[in-house]
Parts: sequence; C-alpha cells; structure tokens
Amino acid sequence: MKTPKQNTKPGLISAFKKQIPSSQAQQTKLMKNSYLIRSSAFSVALLAVSFIASNSARAAVVAMIDVGGNVDITDELGTLSKLDMQTLITTTNDLTMAGVLDAEGSFGSGDFSNDTGALSDKITGTTRYGRTPTAAHVTASGDQFGYVSIGETWTPDAGLTHFGLITTPVGTSDGRLFVTVTYSDATTESLEGVLTQTNWMGFHQAGQTITSIALSEGGGAIFANYDDVSLVFVPEPSSTALLGLGGLALVLRRKRS
Repeated sequence: MKTPKQNTKPGLISAFKKQIPSSQAQQTKLMKNSYLIRSSAFSVALLAVSFIASNSARAAVVAMIDVGGNVDITDELGTLSKLDMQTLITTTNDLTMAGVLDAEGSFGSGDFSNDTGALSDKITGTTRYGRTPTAAHVTASGDQFGYVSIGETWTPDAGLTHFGLITTPVGTSDGRLFVTVTYSDATTESLEGVLTQTNWMGFHQAGQTITSIALSEGGGAIFANYDDVSLVFVPEPSSTALLGLGGLALVLRRKRS
C-alpha cells in the first residue's frame, strides 16, 4: 500500500513566510540608508549654498587705505588706528563687508554710488563727494576727494561696526573737519581734525554698531576735506542663517541615525 504523498506546499509557504520578516528588515534598512544618504546630501547642499553666499565677493585684497602713498598721516584720532583698520579690512577680505571708498565724484555733487564695488550702496548722504586736487588740496588716494560744506549727515546700512576716514591738508578757505558718530545704544563720539595736518579719524565701540555719521566744517570755513572712507560691516544675516540651517540638518541626521 502506497504511502500518500505529503503535501509540501504548506512547508514551502511556511518557509517563505519565515523569509518575509528578514526581507522587510532589509527593505527597512535600505530605506533608512537611502534616507540618510538623501539627508546627508541635503545638509551638504545647504552648507555649500551658505558657503557660496558668504564667499561670493571674495577678493585677494579688498582695499588699501592711502593707496597712493602721497599723504602721510600726521595725527591719528579716535579709538581705532589706521593700522588696525587696515589689518581688519585685509583680514576680512570680503568686498560685501569691508573696504575703502575713494571719494570719487564731481565737484559740487556726487555720492558714494560714484565709487565702484559692493560697499558703494551701503552708505548715503553725501552732497559733495568729488573735488579735483590742487597744490593746496591733495588726495589720500585716487583722483579726487570729498569735502563738506554747511555740514551733512551720512546714513550707513545696518551693521556698520568700524568707520574711519582721512582728513586731507587744507587751504586758506578750508577748516577743520568735525565728525560725530551715533552708536546703536544712542551714545555719540566726536572727533576734531587738526588744522593744516592730515589726520586719520577712526571710530569703533565694542558691541555697538554705527547708525549715523555727522560731518561739518569748523571755524567759519567754507570747506572741510576728507578721503578714503573705510567701512566694516558685520556678516549678512542671510549667510549666517544658511550656515545655521546646514548645521541643524546635520544634527537632525545624526539623531535619526
């Protein structure tokens, strides 16, 4: 008598079922690895975008104060020296944040926008931003310099931390330059140029930004001269935010892993 054939299908099905959990685990692992790869790529992309944004205006050398070398600073005034400002500018090395505006323009008119570079649109308010040099009126650098008549107030963009300029030698009709800056805590700092001397005026208060700059001529004079306006701003908020997003994405990825 023949022994009935055993039904092997249930055994096969059971064996197959036993493989399902292993397969699901592998699929879950693959999905997790795929997520981690995508998350890592996203984090790297954010960091790359923030790096590009913060370094898009890099230059080998941003600018030099007194490029022409034809003006020797006789007296340095204020809390920030010319050398310290120069070091800060060249170390910052980013045209969107630091540099020197050369006071180019035209006699009786002109503005910072007459200069070239990213900083030229970060400060407004000049009315006489260009004057042709003579034997009695020399530039600190470039072809022209600025002058003040009846006073004016400059308004920088938010985030100006360091400010300076050079007062150039004056003629018989010119006077000392008076500069007063207002800081973000509403305090002020004032400097007065020395007549017949070339002065560097530098302004900075730790933890404060400069919100306005008032200039005037003293002693009943018609003009007061200046050149090489130096500016340093804090980093743009957008670049800082992108760096923060990139770092946050990396932290989240590590926690999920």
